[in-house]
Amino acid sequence: MIEYSMPLFRPPSEAKSFILQATIGCSHNECTYCAMYREETQRFRIRPTDEIKAIIDEASEKDDFDRVFIADGNALSIPQKRLVEIMEYLNKKCPHLERISMYANIGDILRKGVENLKALRELGLQMVYIGFESGDEVVLQRIKKGANYEQTVRACKMLKEAGIKNSAMVLLGVGGVDRSLEHAEATGKLLTDTDPEYVGALSLQIRAGAPIYQESLEGTFQLPDKFQMIKELEIIVENTNLTDGFFFANHISNYLPIKAKFPEDKEMVLEEIRKVLRNRDESVLRPEYYRDVINQY
Repeated sequence: MIEYSMPLFRPPSEAKSFILQATIGCSHNECTYCAMYREETQRFRIRPTDEIKAIIDEASEKDDFDRVFIADGNALSIPQKRLVEIMEYLNKKCPHLERISMYANIGDILRKGVENLKALRELGLQMVYIGFESGDEVVLQRIKKGANYEQTVRACKMLKEAGIKNSAMVLLGVGGVDRSLEHAEATGKLLTDTDPEYVGALSLQIRAGAPIYQESLEGTFQLPDKFQMIKELEIIVENTNLTDGFFFANHISNYLPIKAKFPEDKEMVLEEIRKVLRNRDESVLRPEYYRDVINQY
């Protein structure tokens, strides 16, 4: 039996998927807000292909799964030839496989290019999860995201051309108090320009192990309070126009859970948010302790 490197991270929506840990750690691993993949044992590496196939063999003998999430962070960084071999083997061993998904880094999408992405789509890659975090160039540089606004738009256009769905994650509070409004407005505009099929808004949790934790101790980063984060949510929604997408802010890190279909639910959601901001009634918000007992995504 091949052991998984723990802890293992995956999106909430992949709870019922088979998690194939083809890579360990994150190929970028510089984002200041992130406490994931910080252990020495989680230094980024790609498992040997034979080892990955052995994991698939073992899993396929136990279960006939129809969804696979290829982990860890940025599995799209696996060289194309090896990734194709892995996905072909998945399809061979799992005849009822309906969907493959993974986290993706903007740089990896750009390096793959449309033709390689189309080849992966043919093998079952239906969706990638991308951490946009912000659309504000100042914030993107501060948090060492490794991609700017223009690169993110270009990468997302490639995904659309390849027929791969995009689940984009944005992070309330990551601009700090000083860039809160700029962060929110630019993030909404980025979502409009990239037009993902799914948006997941999460709220920043400052965790020990993340560089931003030390910044908060030193006073160089100040996390907005709960109502300022909800204000950010309002501004993001105001500036987000999706052709046909879902906007979720129902992650347990959020104070105000939101589930909506855009564009039809946009005005209803805005009114709900504005009512909370007008009344400032904390009883309708998710309690703080929920944020204290979970890890960042």
